[in-house]
Amino acid sequence: MKKTLLFFTLFSFTISFSQTIFQDDFSTYTIGQELNGQGVWTNNSASPNVGIGACLPPTVDTCSNAKIQNQAISYLNFGNATKSLEIAPIKDGVARAITPMVTGGDLYVAVVLNLSSAPATSPSDFFRINNGGNGTGSEVAFRMLVQDGGFGYKVGIRKGASNNTTAYTTDLYNYNENVLIVLKYSQLAGANDDVLNVYVNPDFAAGEPTTPSATTSNGFDQSGYIDRYIFRQNYNIVTSMPTGFAGLASTSLNWEGLGFISLGLNQVNSENAFVFSSNSQNIVFIDSKLKIDNAIFKMYTITGTLIEDRKISISKGKSEITTLSTIKTGIYIIKLTDASGKNYTQKLIIQK
Repeated sequence: MKKTLLFFTLFSFTISFSQTIFQDDFSTYTIGQELNGQGVWTNNSASPNVGIGACLPPTVDTCSNAKIQNQAISYLNFGNATKSLEIAPIKDGVARAITPMVTGGDLYVAVVLNLSSAPATSPSDFFRINNGGNGTGSEVAFRMLVQDGGFGYKVGIRKGASNNTTAYTTDLYNYNENVLIVLKYSQLAGANDDVLNVYVNPDFAAGEPTTPSATTSNGFDQSGYIDRYIFRQNYNIVTSMPTGFAGLASTSLNWEGLGFISLGLNQVNSENAFVFSSNSQNIVFIDSKLKIDNAIFKMYTITGTLIEDRKISISKGKSEITTLSTIKTGIYIIKLTDASGKNYTQKLIIQK
């Protein structure tokens, strides 16, 4: 017999002004075609373009530009997308502008990864944010890489030059699962005091975590006018690069502005509305104080994988939903959305 422990209201979220710079879910792009040339993405490095070129060296005959793929990618309360960018060795350095360029303060950058492999040794960065020198050149403000850890991969971050120290996460992250990466770069007054933090798989709706997954301030600050967001895959050593997919790219001046899903605007206290429970492998019981017709019922694993998505009607009192997926021991997120767009969200923890 399984029993459930209910965590009542999932979110306590402070609404703040969104300072989004850009969000791109690749939804308007053509599957099977290069990201280069779609939207405002380019691998052309000639001024005033922001790309960093094709393969290094350009004579490598296995080089091909990274393409948009029919691969869904998502993360709970952050965003959902039906398309993503292939991540693989010997591709291009395709980029888009951060406009207006960021000349000080905090910059937040996000991407959702779904990686199938990571280099075991000598990893090279495949993602970077550049200081473009206001069109007169290009230096790396900060970069990200991944390294295999045996039972998953760890995420590394590095300021500035390639020989600066890399700070790695202590935790490992699963292959073939969606992983949210949020990078925060804080530009400070000195020449070598900027701080780079990374938050991996945060509870995005709960706001910026107190403690980052990894942090570094090592190295000279190559910042001042950050102006480009780059998937840098044109390094020509295959064993130094990961493979997989990336999507839901965004930058903002604050945490809230990164997300593709509006949070905090219509969250209600579901403690007094619903009680979810389960003692079966495919039944969720609902004890409701509300009657809702044509509600959207979604159920996620704790890693953000959507396992149920359907329309249901809920009566006052007790009812049940037969799920299409087998419910196992673990943590789930249940989200109900009524016809007016109000969201009711709770954690469901199932223990033996």
